Amino acid sequence: MSGMSFSSLVIIVGGLVGGILAYIGQKRQGRKVKPGLYNLLNKKLESSFKKFILPNRLIESSVVFREQILSKIIAFSSQRALVKLGCGGWGCSYLCENKIKVVLKIPKGFETLIETGEIPTIPQKLMDRIIEVAFAVSKLDHPHILRLLGFSRSVPLLVYEFADGGSLWWQLGQGWSPSLEYVLLIGVQLADALRYIHSRGLVHGDIKPSNVFIVNGVVKLGDFSGLVKLLSETSSLSRMTYTPGFRAPEQVYSNLRREARRRGFENRIDVYQLGNLLLFLLTGKTVDGEDAIDENVIREAVRGLDKPIADVIVKLMKPKPWERISSEEAVKELYRLYVKYSGKE
Repeated sequence: MSGMSFSSLVIIVGGLVGGILAYIGQKRQGRKVKPGLYNLLNKKLESSFKKFILPNRLIESSVVFREQILSKIIAFSSQRALVKLGCGGWGCSYLCENKIKVVLKIPKGFETLIETGEIPTIPQKLMDRIIEVAFAVSKLDHPHILRLLGFSRSVPLLVYEFADGGSLWWQLGQGWSPSLEYVLLIGVQLADALRYIHSRGLVHGDIKPSNVFIVNGVVKLGDFSGLVKLLSETSSLSRMTYTPGFRAPEQVYSNLRREARRRGFENRIDVYQLGNLLLFLLTGKTVDGEDAIDENVIREAVRGLDKPIADVIVKLMKPKPWERISSEEAVKELYRLYVKYSGKE
């Protein structure tokens, strides 16, 4: 994609922000689930989380440029409203604040888009992929999925709601130590988010503590950069982003990947990774897909946990995708455990 003028970027981002404000004002539709589960899906863990501390990382650019960005692009008044939160595996994030806080996210290598106002040449293939993912994520409406508030079709720019509690990874780094009840609650909420995206033919593919965010005391699954749409001629699990330590066996072994796809069990990647996340929160350990080809390795990892909990994690982390429970079954199993261990039986 050819370069773009600064004034064009002003129009693009200005339109995004206007759309965001309108979006936030819309009434969101509820979902029909049984009352007990509905209450759990709306339960906050607010008191257990630490407040996210913003890094003192204003973008390195002139005051004049910041005024251009803040007044002309985003119409935010404070010169300190644009803060670089950091960079992850896929992209870099910037906090912008005025009446609301939003996060601008761009792919790595395109930081000049935000930091200097330069519009780089953008490969069309990259833009097509970002638009494909953003379009799919923008249609998701679930209490435990981080909201994509807007995106550009001209530059690689995504706008997300701000997670005031950071990520689970950040919380753990601050000394947060979740109780068993909280781990199971997080499991139920994330499993239902997976049930929701799987029912729409989507796979996340990279579930880990740094991709689970806290918004007003509520855990939300985010960073859908590895999203894959199933049953698409252009879909391929090889396009997924994944993280060693949390990856599923079929993300390592091509024979498992091919068989899972042939049988229609591609979305079980997320189920394995959910099990690995819960294992990590409970024990501080994970079982990478390369080692998980032997179920005994998984059983050894859960040794020391109460048998009912260990049994469910084993069901989530079966080496063969088609032997794992579905995300819908995971909701039921984890909900049953939560009721049992929270004393609400």
